Amino acid sequence: MKKITLLFGLLVSLISFGQTHDVTFQVDMNYYSGAFTTPEVNGIFNNWCGSCSAMTDANSDGVWEITIPIADDSTEFKYSFDNWTGQEALLPGSSCTKTTGANTNRSIVITGDTVLPVVCWESCLACTGAPTSAQVTFQVDMSDYSGSYTDVNINGTFNSWCGACNVMTSPNNDGIYEITLTVPTDSIEFKFTLDGWTAQEDLTEGLPCTKTVTDASGTFTNRVFTPSGDTILPVVCWESCAACGFVGVEENNWVNDLKITPNPSSGSIQINGNLNTSEEYTISVIDVRGRVIYESTDYNNVISKTIDLTFAGKGIYIIRFSNDTFSKYEKIILTE
Repeated sequence: MKKITLLFGLLVSLISFGQTHDVTFQVDMNYYSGAFTTPEVNGIFNNWCGSCSAMTDANSDGVWEITIPIADDSTEFKYSFDNWTGQEALLPGSSCTKTTGANTNRSIVITGDTVLPVVCWESCLACTGAPTSAQVTFQVDMSDYSGSYTDVNINGTFNSWCGACNVMTSPNNDGIYEITLTVPTDSIEFKFTLDGWTAQEDLTEGLPCTKTVTDASGTFTNRVFTPSGDTILPVVCWESCAACGFVGVEENNWVNDLKITPNPSSGSIQINGNLNTSEEYTISVIDVRGRVIYESTDYNNVISKTIDLTFAGKGIYIIRFSNDTFSKYEKIILTE
């Protein structure tokens, strides 16, 4: 009876942990400038145990590796050396990382036997001799912004969209705010916000400085940039890819006599306006996180639309009017 119980327990354990697969980890230490003896891999799968998963360099080519059986699942890890004497300082927002609180680790999903590509220490990419991080200066001109605010912030993949953690300054008090941050030399997404997430840029999809992504939580349009080294980005106007004063598609007056009433509203709004010609246009309602919560398309030269937003909750929202060429934006406030 005791043997049967033990066998049953072992079977339950195997089912609980799932099937395991051989995963080969490889890290290139050729460009690491410090001193070390033995690199190791530490992760969820070995309880971040220190030196228990020491790597080897059989070919003496500076690329260290180890193969470990790991169960089906997503997992996090990083490379370290000499029992945590040193470890990678991975940048949030890199394409191979996941950030939870103050911890940024490498992240993979295990579905079968896998040989991970060789990556450079503290990078998602192979070693090229190029820097893996860069000092980037971001600049935004708030001169044309008509609302009120206290702080201008930048939020992006490199700071985990943290809200108010990175406050920009205007050294010359000229309405141009700037900040210099260390970011990965990888594709980064970001946008400018106000007072944390009290307000944010509503960027037009398709503009040359933006990228639009759809995931389970909605559709987001953010600024996008891939630094190759230390960079000072040009000054851009709030919600534009260009400097203030440049007449772009987002500033075209293709919608006339536009009225949204009441504003503020308790939930139901009436939209009226006129177009220059009869054409197809889309009305979108966007929340402060950039998610489209309502959208409708009509064909006419007159806008007359009642929208029920009682489901949305109180706060600030952006109404976007767009056709194939132009876009126009208005802000509304829901009080209940």
